[in-house]
Amino acid sequence: MARIVALLLALVATGCVSIDGGAVEASWDVHASDGRGIADCSCTCPEVAKVRFSVVSAAGGPDLCAERAVCQFSCQAKHGATPFDIPPGDYALSLVPVGADGQDLTGAAPQAGGGTCSAHSGVDPILRTIGEGQLTQLNAVVIDADCAPVCGGSDSTKVCTHP
Repeated sequence: MARIVALLLALVATGCVSIDGGAVEASWDVHASDGRGIADCSCTCPEVAKVRFSVVSAAGGPDLCAERAVCQFSCQAKHGATPFDIPPGDYALSLVPVGADGQDLTGAAPQAGGGTCSAHSGVDPILRTIGEGQLTQLNAVVIDADCAPVCGGSDSTKVCTHP
């Protein structure tokens, strides 16, 4: 956390960050539905290429991060933060697994050889208040996904990773 604060102070001091609202930051880890770790996002089924913030007003309305590239981060990065442009207020915040084609992967996806696999955020949306110029932290979030067959599939005795 101290590293993040120091980075933000350095950016603000150089005038590189436009502050037109608040921002959200999160870290994530990817695990198989059976609890074992997934070493590489390419081992998920369906393959999670990116992770996107979902920022929905507690009063309802659209997702402020839907279809915004600045709200999406490589799954491998395991960390991301939105720009400081979210209007102050109360929001339901979560992370969404996204495929290489930009599609939300939440739920079951049919596979070419038959069968299905799934990916989703491991927690329900979290209610947080976002303030002007404030960085709002989500706790570390788990992305749950099935392990791809090429990475160990259903063999729950091994970490889900490329051979």
